[in-house]
Amino acid sequence: MALDVDSETLSPLPSVLSHGLVAVSTFGLLSFFCSTSLFLFLTYRLIKWNRTASERTPVNQFLFLIYNLLLADIQQALAFLLNISHLRNNAIEVGTTTCFVQGWFVSTGDLASSVFICAIACHTFLGVVKDYRLPTTVFYSIIGFLWTFIYLMAALGPIMHHENFYTRASAWVKSPSSHSFSAKSNGLTQAQCWISDVYQNERLWLHYFWIFICMFSTVLIYAFIFIYLHRNRTTSKSTSPESNSHGATPLMILYPLIYVVCTAPLAAGRISSLAGNHVSLEYFCAAGTMIACNGWLDVILYASTRAEIVFTEFPPGEDIGLDTFAFLGKGHKFGTVTTVEAGDQGGGRLGARIQGGDSVENLYGLDQIGIKGEVTVSVDVAPDRQGPSGYVGSKRVETGRSGSWDGRSSGKSSQIER
Repeated sequence: MALDVDSETLSPLPSVLSHGLVAVSTFGLLSFFCSTSLFLFLTYRLIKWNRTASERTPVNQFLFLIYNLLLADIQQALAFLLNISHLRNNAIEVGTTTCFVQGWFVSTGDLASSVFICAIACHTFLGVVKDYRLPTTVFYSIIGFLWTFIYLMAALGPIMHHENFYTRASAWVKSPSSHSFSAKSNGLTQAQCWISDVYQNERLWLHYFWIFICMFSTVLIYAFIFIYLHRNRTTSKSTSPESNSHGATPLMILYPLIYVVCTAPLAAGRISSLAGNHVSLEYFCAAGTMIACNGWLDVILYASTRAEIVFTEFPPGEDIGLDTFAFLGKGHKFGTVTTVEAGDQGGGRLGARIQGGDSVENLYGLDQIGIKGEVTVSVDVAPDRQGPSGYVGSKRVETGRSGSWDGRSSGKSSQIER
Protein backbone atom coordinates (compact mmCIF):
# COMPACT_ATOMS: atom_id res chain seq x y z
CA MET A 1 0.00 0.00 0.00
CA ALA A 2 1.36 3.41 -0.98
CA LEU A 3 2.01 5.79 1.87
CA ASP A 4 0.20 9.07 2.23
CA VAL A 5 2.50 12.04 1.73
CA ASP A 6 2.05 12.97 5.40
CA SER A 7 3.20 9.50 6.52
CA GLU A 8 6.37 9.36 4.46
CA THR A 9 9.89 10.17 5.57
CA LEU A 10 10.26 13.69 6.94
CA SER A 11 13.58 15.40 6.26
CA PRO A 12 14.74 17.82 7.50
CA LEU A 13 12.92 18.14 10.81
CA PRO A 14 11.01 21.38 11.46
CA SER A 15 12.70 23.55 14.07
CA VAL A 16 9.83 23.26 16.55
CA LEU A 17 9.99 19.49 16.25
CA SER A 18 13.75 19.22 16.58
CA HIS A 19 13.71 21.37 19.72
CA GLY A 20 10.79 19.44 21.20
CA LEU A 21 12.43 16.07 20.59
CA VAL A 22 15.47 17.18 22.60
CA ALA A 23 13.33 17.42 25.75
CA VAL A 24 11.49 14.17 24.97
CA SER A 25 14.77 12.31 24.39
CA THR A 26 16.41 13.75 27.50
CA PHE A 27 13.65 12.65 29.86
CA GLY A 28 13.33 9.37 27.99
CA LEU A 29 17.02 8.75 28.66
CA LEU A 30 16.56 9.64 32.34
CA SER A 31 13.60 7.27 32.64
CA PHE A 32 15.52 4.51 30.90
CA PHE A 33 18.51 4.92 33.20
CA CYS A 34 16.46 5.01 36.41
CA SER A 35 14.13 2.15 35.44
CA THR A 36 16.96 -0.06 34.19
CA SER A 37 19.10 0.60 37.27
CA LEU A 38 16.36 -0.35 39.71
CA PHE A 39 15.32 -3.30 37.54
CA LEU A 40 18.87 -4.70 37.53
CA PHE A 41 19.17 -4.07 41.28
CA LEU A 42 15.98 -6.01 41.97
CA THR A 43 17.08 -8.77 39.59
CA TYR A 44 20.31 -9.13 41.59
CA ARG A 45 18.40 -9.19 44.86
CA LEU A 46 15.89 -11.78 43.62
CA ILE A 47 18.69 -14.06 42.42
CA LYS A 48 20.61 -13.60 45.68
CA TRP A 49 17.57 -14.35 47.83
CA ASN A 50 16.79 -17.43 45.77
CA ARG A 51 20.32 -18.80 46.19
CA THR A 52 20.74 -18.08 49.89
CA ALA A 53 17.24 -18.99 51.08
CA SER A 54 17.14 -22.10 53.25
CA GLU A 55 13.72 -22.92 51.88
CA ARG A 56 11.87 -21.81 48.77
CA THR A 57 9.44 -19.01 49.56
CA PRO A 58 7.29 -17.01 47.14
CA VAL A 59 8.43 -13.51 46.18
CA ASN A 60 6.60 -10.61 47.79
CA GLN A 61 3.74 -9.91 45.40
CA PHE A 62 3.95 -6.12 45.57
CA LEU A 63 7.71 -6.26 44.89
CA PHE A 64 7.12 -8.47 41.86
CA LEU A 65 4.49 -6.07 40.52
CA ILE A 66 6.99 -3.21 40.82
CA TYR A 67 9.52 -5.42 39.04
CA ASN A 68 7.12 -5.88 36.11
CA LEU A 69 6.21 -2.18 36.08
CA LEU A 70 9.91 -1.34 35.71
CA LEU A 71 10.13 -3.69 32.74
CA ALA A 72 7.17 -1.87 31.20
CA ASP A 73 8.74 1.53 31.90
CA ILE A 74 11.98 0.40 30.25
CA GLN A 75 10.12 -0.41 27.05
CA GLN A 76 8.25 2.89 27.16
CA ALA A 77 11.47 4.82 27.75
CA LEU A 78 13.14 3.04 24.83
CA ALA A 79 10.45 4.39 22.50
CA PHE A 80 11.26 7.97 23.46
CA LEU A 81 14.98 7.29 23.61
CA LEU A 82 14.93 6.34 19.90
CA ASN A 83 14.11 9.96 19.07
CA ILE A 84 17.85 10.52 19.45
CA SER A 85 18.23 8.69 16.14
CA HIS A 86 15.78 11.11 14.49
CA LEU A 87 17.70 14.06 15.87
CA ARG A 88 21.04 12.65 14.75
CA ASN A 89 19.75 12.06 11.20
CA ASN A 90 17.63 15.23 11.22
CA ALA A 91 14.89 13.09 9.77
CA ILE A 92 12.15 10.59 10.63
CA GLU A 93 12.82 7.77 8.20
CA VAL A 94 9.77 5.61 7.59
CA GLY A 95 10.30 1.96 6.66
CA THR A 96 13.49 1.56 8.65
CA THR A 97 14.12 -0.81 11.53
CA THR A 98 14.33 2.16 13.90
CA CYS A 99 10.87 3.34 12.89
CA PHE A 100 9.32 -0.12 13.38
CA VAL A 101 11.05 -0.66 16.75
CA GLN A 102 9.94 2.75 18.00
CA GLY A 103 6.34 2.07 16.98
CA TRP A 104 6.46 -1.33 18.66
CA PHE A 105 7.83 0.02 21.96
CA VAL A 106 5.28 2.84 21.98
CA SER A 107 2.52 0.22 21.68
CA THR A 108 3.92 -2.18 24.28
CA GLY A 109 5.44 0.37 26.67
CA ASP A 110 2.45 2.70 27.01
CA LEU A 111 -0.03 -0.15 27.40
CA ALA A 112 2.17 -2.22 29.74
CA SER A 113 2.84 0.75 32.01
CA SER A 114 -0.89 1.49 32.27
CA VAL A 115 -1.80 -2.16 32.83
CA PHE A 116 0.68 -2.74 35.66
CA ILE A 117 -0.08 0.55 37.40
CA CYS A 118 -3.72 -0.57 37.38
CA ALA A 119 -2.65 -4.01 38.63
CA ILE A 120 -0.76 -2.39 41.53
CA ALA A 121 -3.89 -0.38 42.35
CA CYS A 122 -5.99 -3.57 42.43
CA HIS A 123 -3.39 -5.33 44.57
CA THR A 124 -3.26 -2.39 46.99
CA PHE A 125 -7.05 -2.44 47.23
CA LEU A 126 -7.04 -6.13 48.15
CA GLY A 127 -4.28 -5.65 50.72
CA VAL A 128 -5.46 -2.44 52.38
CA VAL A 129 -9.24 -2.72 52.18
CA LYS A 130 -9.83 -6.48 52.08
CA ASP A 131 -6.67 -7.61 53.89
CA TYR A 132 -6.38 -10.37 51.30
CA ARG A 133 -3.44 -11.81 49.39
CA LEU A 134 -3.86 -13.76 46.17
CA PRO A 135 -2.65 -17.37 46.15
CA THR A 136 0.80 -17.62 44.59
CA THR A 137 -0.31 -19.71 41.61
CA VAL A 138 -3.20 -17.38 40.82
CA PHE A 139 -0.93 -14.32 41.16
CA TYR A 140 1.68 -15.60 38.70
CA SER A 141 -1.04 -16.71 36.31
CA ILE A 142 -2.45 -13.19 36.27
CA ILE A 143 1.01 -11.73 35.58
CA GLY A 144 1.45 -14.12 32.67
CA PHE A 145 -2.00 -13.26 31.32
CA LEU A 146 -1.28 -9.51 31.48
CA TRP A 147 1.95 -9.78 29.50
CA THR A 148 0.26 -12.07 26.96
CA PHE A 149 -2.53 -9.55 26.55
CA ILE A 150 -0.08 -6.64 26.13
CA TYR A 151 2.00 -8.33 23.42
CA LEU A 152 -1.08 -9.69 21.69
CA MET A 153 -2.54 -6.18 21.37
CA ALA A 154 0.78 -4.94 19.98
CA ALA A 155 1.22 -7.87 17.57
CA LEU A 156 -2.28 -7.91 16.07
CA GLY A 157 -1.67 -4.77 14.03
CA PRO A 158 1.53 -5.86 12.26
CA ILE A 159 0.01 -9.32 11.75
CA MET A 160 -3.11 -7.93 10.07
CA HIS A 161 -1.19 -5.30 8.09
CA HIS A 162 2.12 -6.73 7.04
CA GLU A 163 3.77 -3.48 6.00
CA ASN A 164 3.51 0.23 6.59
CA PHE A 165 1.72 -0.27 9.91
CA TYR A 166 4.19 1.92 11.80
CA THR A 167 4.70 5.26 10.06
CA ARG A 168 4.54 8.91 11.05
CA ALA A 169 1.26 9.22 12.92
CA SER A 170 -0.98 12.26 13.09
CA ALA A 171 0.05 15.54 14.66
CA TRP A 172 -0.09 19.19 13.60
CA VAL A 173 2.82 21.11 12.12
CA LYS A 174 3.35 24.28 10.20
CA SER A 175 2.48 24.08 6.57
CA PRO A 176 5.43 24.69 4.22
CA SER A 177 3.44 27.38 2.47
CA SER A 178 2.11 29.05 5.62
CA HIS A 179 3.26 30.26 9.00
CA SER A 180 0.18 28.85 10.74
CA PHE A 181 -0.65 25.35 11.88
CA SER A 182 -2.88 23.59 9.43
CA ALA A 183 -4.88 20.42 9.08
CA LYS A 184 -3.86 17.24 7.33
CA SER A 185 -4.65 18.49 3.87
CA ASN A 186 -2.08 21.27 4.35
CA GLY A 187 0.79 19.28 5.78
CA LEU A 188 0.11 16.93 8.68
CA THR A 189 3.13 15.18 10.18
CA GLN A 190 4.28 13.40 13.34
CA ALA A 191 7.01 13.62 15.94
CA GLN A 192 7.76 9.89 15.99
CA CYS A 193 6.88 6.59 14.37
CA TRP A 194 3.68 4.88 15.42
CA ILE A 195 0.48 3.38 13.99
CA SER A 196 -0.34 4.92 10.63
CA ASP A 197 -3.23 7.37 10.23
CA VAL A 198 -4.93 4.85 7.95
CA TYR A 199 -5.52 2.47 10.86
CA GLN A 200 -7.56 4.64 13.20
CA ASN A 201 -9.67 1.73 14.48
CA GLU A 202 -6.54 -0.25 15.36
CA ARG A 203 -5.24 2.72 17.34
CA LEU A 204 -8.45 2.93 19.31
CA TRP A 205 -9.21 -0.72 20.04
CA LEU A 206 -5.68 -2.09 20.30
CA HIS A 207 -4.25 0.77 22.36
CA TYR A 208 -6.20 3.80 23.56
CA PHE A 209 -9.33 1.98 24.68
CA TRP A 210 -7.36 -0.17 27.14
CA ILE A 211 -5.21 2.72 28.34
CA PHE A 212 -8.29 4.74 29.24
CA ILE A 213 -9.88 1.71 30.91
CA CYS A 214 -6.74 1.33 33.06
CA MET A 215 -6.56 5.06 33.76
CA PHE A 216 -10.15 5.42 34.95
CA SER A 217 -9.98 2.16 36.90
CA THR A 218 -6.80 3.27 38.67
CA VAL A 219 -8.31 6.63 39.64
CA LEU A 220 -11.53 5.03 40.89
CA ILE A 221 -9.68 2.37 42.91
CA TYR A 222 -7.41 4.85 44.67
CA ALA A 223 -10.36 7.18 45.24
CA PHE A 224 -12.19 4.34 46.97
CA ILE A 225 -9.10 3.51 49.06
CA PHE A 226 -8.75 7.19 49.98
CA ILE A 227 -12.38 7.36 51.15
CA TYR A 228 -12.00 4.07 53.03
CA LEU A 229 -8.91 5.26 54.90
CA HIS A 230 -10.47 8.65 55.62
CA ARG A 231 -13.54 7.02 57.15
CA ASN A 232 -11.40 4.61 59.16
CA ARG A 233 -9.35 7.50 60.49
CA THR A 234 -12.49 9.32 61.60
CA THR A 235 -14.06 6.31 63.29
CA SER A 236 -10.83 5.09 64.90
CA LYS A 237 -10.00 8.33 66.71
CA SER A 238 -12.31 7.47 69.60
CA THR A 239 -11.40 3.77 69.79
CA SER A 240 -7.77 3.75 68.73
CA PRO A 241 -5.99 7.09 68.92
CA GLU A 242 -2.75 5.47 67.78
CA SER A 243 -4.22 4.23 64.50
CA ASN A 244 -1.70 4.63 61.68
CA SER A 245 -4.06 4.73 58.74
CA HIS A 246 -3.97 8.54 58.62
CA GLY A 247 -0.49 8.58 57.13
CA ALA A 248 -1.45 6.53 54.09
CA THR A 249 -4.05 9.01 52.89
CA PRO A 250 -1.68 11.47 51.15
CA LEU A 251 0.33 8.58 49.72
CA MET A 252 -2.79 7.20 48.06
CA ILE A 253 -3.19 10.48 46.18
CA LEU A 254 0.33 10.41 44.73
CA TYR A 255 -0.07 7.14 42.83
CA PRO A 256 -2.96 8.09 40.51
CA LEU A 257 -1.89 11.74 40.38
CA ILE A 258 1.55 11.07 38.88
CA TYR A 259 0.15 8.48 36.49
CA VAL A 260 -2.64 10.74 35.19
CA VAL A 261 -0.39 13.80 34.90
CA CYS A 262 2.13 11.82 32.83
CA THR A 263 -0.25 9.83 30.64
CA ALA A 264 -3.45 11.83 30.17
CA PRO A 265 -2.08 14.81 28.15
CA LEU A 266 -0.72 12.69 25.29
CA ALA A 267 -3.70 10.31 25.25
CA ALA A 268 -6.15 13.21 25.28
CA GLY A 269 -4.26 14.96 22.49
CA ARG A 270 -4.34 11.83 20.36
CA ILE A 271 -8.07 11.35 20.87
CA SER A 272 -8.71 15.00 20.10
CA SER A 273 -6.64 14.68 16.93
CA LEU A 274 -8.61 11.59 15.93
CA ALA A 275 -11.80 13.61 16.31
CA GLY A 276 -10.47 16.16 13.84
CA ASN A 277 -9.64 18.92 16.29
CA HIS A 278 -6.66 21.21 16.00
CA VAL A 279 -3.81 20.12 18.27
CA SER A 280 -0.50 21.96 17.96
CA LEU A 281 2.85 20.28 17.66
CA GLU A 282 4.05 22.20 20.70
CA TYR A 283 1.32 20.49 22.71
CA PHE A 284 2.39 17.07 21.47
CA CYS A 285 6.02 17.78 22.32
CA ALA A 286 5.05 18.91 25.83
CA ALA A 287 2.74 15.90 26.27
CA GLY A 288 5.47 13.59 24.96
CA THR A 289 7.89 15.06 27.48
CA MET A 290 5.41 14.38 30.30
CA ILE A 291 4.90 10.73 29.39
CA ALA A 292 8.66 10.33 28.93
CA CYS A 293 8.96 11.26 32.63
CA ASN A 294 6.78 8.31 33.62
CA GLY A 295 9.69 5.94 34.22
CA TRP A 296 11.88 8.02 36.54
CA LEU A 297 8.85 9.31 38.45
CA ASP A 298 7.68 5.72 39.01
CA VAL A 299 11.11 4.84 40.36
CA ILE A 300 11.09 7.75 42.81
CA LEU A 301 7.49 7.11 43.85
CA TYR A 302 7.70 3.38 44.57
CA ALA A 303 11.29 3.42 45.84
CA SER A 304 10.51 6.16 48.36
CA THR A 305 7.06 5.10 49.57
CA ARG A 306 7.71 1.34 49.62
CA ALA A 307 11.44 1.36 50.39
CA GLU A 308 11.07 -1.34 53.06
CA ILE A 309 10.03 -3.73 50.28
CA VAL A 310 12.25 -2.47 47.46
CA PHE A 311 15.56 -2.00 49.32
CA THR A 312 15.35 -4.56 52.09
CA GLU A 313 18.44 -6.68 52.71
CA PHE A 314 16.38 -9.79 53.30
CA PRO A 315 13.44 -11.22 51.37
CA PRO A 316 10.40 -9.14 52.36
CA GLY A 317 7.43 -10.91 53.88
CA GLU A 318 3.97 -10.93 52.45
CA ASP A 319 2.76 -7.93 54.42
CA ILE A 320 0.96 -5.66 51.96
CA GLY A 321 -0.93 -3.48 54.42
CA LEU A 322 -0.40 0.06 55.57
CA ASP A 323 2.64 -0.80 57.68
CA THR A 324 4.77 -1.07 54.52
CA PHE A 325 4.03 2.52 53.45
CA ALA A 326 6.67 5.04 54.52
CA PHE A 327 8.64 7.87 52.98
CA LEU A 328 12.17 6.57 52.37
CA GLY A 329 11.32 3.53 54.47
CA LYS A 330 12.35 4.95 57.81
CA GLY A 331 11.88 7.88 60.13
CA HIS A 332 8.45 8.78 58.81
CA LYS A 333 6.36 5.70 59.33
CA PHE A 334 2.86 6.05 60.65
CA GLY A 335 2.79 6.43 64.41
CA THR A 336 5.67 7.22 66.76
CA VAL A 337 8.69 5.05 67.45
CA THR A 338 10.22 5.64 70.90
CA THR A 339 13.77 4.54 71.69
CA VAL A 340 15.05 4.43 75.30
CA GLU A 341 18.79 4.28 75.90
CA ALA A 342 20.12 3.96 79.48
CA GLY A 343 23.66 4.54 80.63
CA ASP A 344 26.03 6.33 82.99
CA GLN A 345 25.76 10.07 82.49
CA GLY A 346 28.84 10.81 84.56
CA GLY A 347 29.38 11.32 88.29
CA GLY A 348 27.84 7.96 89.10
CA ARG A 349 24.42 9.13 87.98
CA LEU A 350 22.39 7.07 85.62
CA GLY A 351 20.21 8.56 82.90
CA ALA A 352 18.42 7.80 79.69
CA ARG A 353 17.76 9.28 76.30
CA ILE A 354 14.19 9.00 75.08
CA GLN A 355 13.74 9.61 71.38
CA GLY A 356 10.31 9.74 69.78
CA GLY A 357 9.58 11.19 66.36
CA ASP A 358 11.96 14.09 65.89
CA SER A 359 12.52 14.96 69.58
CA VAL A 360 15.12 13.77 72.04
CA GLU A 361 14.92 14.12 75.80
CA ASN A 362 17.47 13.35 78.52
CA LEU A 363 16.23 11.97 81.82
CA TYR A 364 18.43 11.73 84.94
CA GLY A 365 18.05 10.29 88.41
CA LEU A 366 17.11 6.86 87.14
CA ASP A 367 19.16 5.40 90.00
CA GLN A 368 16.17 6.15 92.20
CA ILE A 369 13.91 3.92 90.16
CA GLY A 370 13.43 0.41 91.48
CA ILE A 371 12.93 -2.72 89.44
CA LYS A 372 10.93 -5.68 90.55
CA GLY A 373 10.81 -8.97 88.78
CA GLU A 374 8.36 -11.73 89.49
CA VAL A 375 7.71 -15.12 87.96
CA THR A 376 4.52 -16.99 88.64
CA VAL A 377 4.05 -20.66 87.80
CA SER A 378 0.60 -22.20 88.18
CA VAL A 379 0.02 -25.95 88.06
CA ASP A 380 -3.51 -27.28 87.93
CA VAL A 381 -3.91 -30.90 88.94
CA ALA A 382 -6.65 -32.66 87.06
CA PRO A 383 -9.49 -34.11 89.19
CA ASP A 384 -8.64 -37.67 88.24
CA ARG A 385 -4.99 -37.31 89.26
CA GLN A 386 -3.94 -37.05 92.91
CA GLY A 387 -0.74 -36.32 94.67
CA PRO A 388 1.03 -38.75 96.97
CA SER A 389 -1.16 -37.73 99.90
CA GLY A 390 -4.37 -37.96 97.90
CA TYR A 391 -4.78 -34.17 97.87
CA VAL A 392 -6.43 -32.67 94.80
CA GLY A 393 -5.80 -28.98 94.16
CA SER A 394 -3.35 -26.55 92.72
CA LYS A 395 0.15 -25.43 93.48
CA ARG A 396 1.62 -21.98 92.86
CA VAL A 397 5.27 -21.09 93.08
CA GLU A 398 6.37 -17.44 93.04
CA THR A 399 9.89 -16.17 92.95
CA GLY A 400 10.94 -12.60 92.70
CA ARG A 401 13.72 -10.12 93.01
CA SER A 402 13.52 -6.45 93.73
CA GLY A 403 16.14 -3.80 93.97
CA SER A 404 17.24 -0.41 92.78
CA TRP A 405 18.29 0.43 89.23
CA ASP A 406 21.99 -0.16 89.89
CA GLY A 407 21.43 -3.39 91.77
CA ARG A 408 22.91 -2.16 95.08
CA SER A 409 20.24 -3.99 97.06
CA SER A 410 18.40 -7.15 96.21
CA GLY A 411 16.14 -9.63 97.84
CA LYS A 412 14.61 -12.99 97.12
CA SER A 413 11.31 -14.40 98.15
CA SER A 414 9.48 -17.59 97.50
CA GLN A 415 6.03 -18.78 98.36
CA ILE A 416 4.38 -22.15 98.04
CA GLU A 417 0.68 -22.68 98.53
CA ARG A 418 -1.31 -25.85 98.64
